[in-house]
Amino acid sequence: MRMKRVILPILCLLLLLSASGCGSILEGEVSVIEPYAARYDDGQDDSEDAPILTTDAEFAQAVQEMLTQEKTDAVFRIPLPEDTSARETELMDICRSVALETPLGSYAVYYISCRLTPIVAYCNVQVSVTYKREAEDIGDLFTVSSLRYMDSRLQTSLSNFSETLVFRTDLDEITTDYLTERITYLFRRAPLDMVTEPDLDVICYPAPTGDRIMELKFLWPYKPAVLDDMRGRMISRSDEIASRTGNAGDYSVIQTLIVEHSSGALLLPAPSSALTDSAYGYLVTRAGTRKSAALSLKVLCDRLNIGCYVVEGWHSGENAWWNIISCDGKWYHADPTGMRVSPADGSLLLSDEVMIADQYFWDTDAYPACPEGYPLTWQEETGPLPDETEIAGQEAGEAGETAAGPSEGDGAADDGSGPQPDGGASDEQAAPDGTTEPEEENENGRQPSDQSEQEEMP
Repeated sequence: MRMKRVILPILCLLLLLSASGCGSILEGEVSVIEPYAARYDDGQDDSEDAPILTTDAEFAQAVQEMLTQEKTDAVFRIPLPEDTSARETELMDICRSVALETPLGSYAVYYISCRLTPIVAYCNVQVSVTYKREAEDIGDLFTVSSLRYMDSRLQTSLSNFSETLVFRTDLDEITTDYLTERITYLFRRAPLDMVTEPDLDVICYPAPTGDRIMELKFLWPYKPAVLDDMRGRMISRSDEIASRTGNAGDYSVIQTLIVEHSSGALLLPAPSSALTDSAYGYLVTRAGTRKSAALSLKVLCDRLNIGCYVVEGWHSGENAWWNIISCDGKWYHADPTGMRVSPADGSLLLSDEVMIADQYFWDTDAYPACPEGYPLTWQEETGPLPDETEIAGQEAGEAGETAAGPSEGDGAADDGSGPQPDGGASDEQAAPDGTTEPEEENENGRQPSDQSEQEEMP
């Protein structure tokens, strides 16, 4: 019992000594070991679901995909290299290559950079991009894989008076010269749609051939609102003329169109301005070139669903423009302003033979053949376009009637000279390769909206 009383104080003393020893340990310095990954991942996403890009090609493809998604920052994984600095330089070269040598990179990227961050068994690569294009510009890119689709997109853009058209293609046939020719072709095929023919500027990213992005800039002579208003005026004017044709036959309708559209118009020498070379000149301002005359006759025929081409050729060694028109199921030449020798019956619709005899020349493979002239009936011989000889004969006949009364068979002198308009006019040629089917050209020109803001009208 006495022994127990001695041991108990000793145990208490040992406990106190033990407590003082622990206290001295806690009062010393404490080192906290930071996990390795925390020092290097810099807060980046190191999700284990992200794949590790093991080759340069995979990394380049990932950067291109980043551009397609319009991302400004992205993190990729690569295997941990032996020399981080050297590997970062290599990846930076790949990023620059994507920015300069790929279609989307050269079109959209202003600046690109990358930075490596080591993780335990791999590296994070942070890629940052500064764009020189808006996100909508990148998102609106489309791919052209056929020439037919190229024509369709061109026609839509030109009819809307767009200022740019950007697309991706690998077709080597689509060159600046090809696009310029197609714009000219589409303008002559539907002059009402475009009003005037724009100039074209083309930029290719990164090169003119191979897989590339092409940026087309249409240089219009007037603002879109002005062009839209001009189109509305052309529609009103052409419908006014078309309303005067009544329910007559094809020849009488075409005769009325030629007379009405030329009446009072001032024929200007070429070359001239974008305005006087367009259908708007002859139809609305009443002053235009021979090209304007042929384009405006094409507009009138389109409004009445009459097949019509605009032909560019030569007359007596000079550039000339006229039309080839469908009448009663056959094709004929019609020169709404041309000085020419008329056939004996005075017809306005002529054959290839008559045109060639009068020194007209054109690409016969690009247009329908016109093997014969239109045969006039007796009622059609006295058309509304008498020449000076006919007018003089009429005046002499009227004087004779006053003095001695009318004679049998009197009327306009039939000297066979027929109508003699004043110049040769415009052009609507088939596809440059000559493969366009005539049926495609017989469609009406589309009728766009004629509403627009009123601006400075030409």
